[in-house]
Amino acid sequence: MRFRISDFGFRIVAVAAALAVTLLAAGCAQKTITPVETSFNKGVYHQSKGNYDEAIAEYRSAIQDDPADYRSRFNLGTALEARALEHAEAGRPDQAKALRAQAEAAYASVLQQQPSNVRAAVNLAALRYERGDRDGAKAQLREMIGKHADLALPRNALAAWLLRESDTSGALSLLEDAARIEPANLMTNYLLGEARWKSGDTSGALAAFDKALLRQPDDIATLMARGKLNVQINDLVAARTDFQSVLYVDPDHLQAHHNLASVLEKLGDLEGAVGHTWRARDLSDDPKQVAAYNAKLDELYRRLLDKPAAASTK
Repeated sequence: MRFRISDFGFRIVAVAAALAVTLLAAGCAQKTITPVETSFNKGVYHQSKGNYDEAIAEYRSAIQDDPADYRSRFNLGTALEARALEHAEAGRPDQAKALRAQAEAAYASVLQQQPSNVRAAVNLAALRYERGDRDGAKAQLREMIGKHADLALPRNALAAWLLRESDTSGALSLLEDAARIEPANLMTNYLLGEARWKSGDTSGALAAFDKALLRQPDDIATLMARGKLNVQINDLVAARTDFQSVLYVDPDHLQAHHNLASVLEKLGDLEGAVGHTWRARDLSDDPKQVAAYNAKLDELYRRLLDKPAAASTK
């Protein structure tokens, strides 16, 4: 998992395993290690597997054992948010709302112990933004920016929200600062590409996307963005490569199949366009979208049938 923008604004999906996990050496002659069996480590394991209820229970057990365990409090917040997202996607908004409120409390408790914990502050601000307290969330991030002149993270978070609100110039200013602070930061360069694109600087946007992909070559969001930009500037061969790269990472990425089908059609590869349109249709659960794909397939098949006849007349 990595930093990403959700439908509600900037989110941090923390990689729990990236936090310090204590290991106990065992069987040194065989050069093997065995993780210490703690509630925190078990929570990390369950969270990495997507077992969020089990992770939440383990983190709470760790906090009960040691109320000063800020790592478990932070990870508890991320696990609660992940579970809330599952409820939201399943059409259970009340459960999602309750879990997000618990996540807010978890991050707030981290900040009580560590007022300068930037990740907890940004996650808390994101939750405030999601529930409608946009001014309060932005003020919190601006405060963090003032306190941490050497960090890109709070600037990225605020810039992402400004982009959603169509304040491109405000976002660009923050992101250019962030790029000077952390030139190789993945999220900084991804967002900078989006902001430059919106401002009309397509060459600058491509440069930023390229820089992001130097850091993380398989980042799906950046590959999708660069692919769409390449379509816009009519570099269809490059766009094809970008969307194919997405499908190498995630073979079931519906939008990548959709976009690749369109690119292949423009390049004259009707057979390839048919294949990816079929796959996009099979992945879609929207009846209107499925109907549109069926109509597109009918059109592509007619064109394929016409090709030999057209060739024989030459």
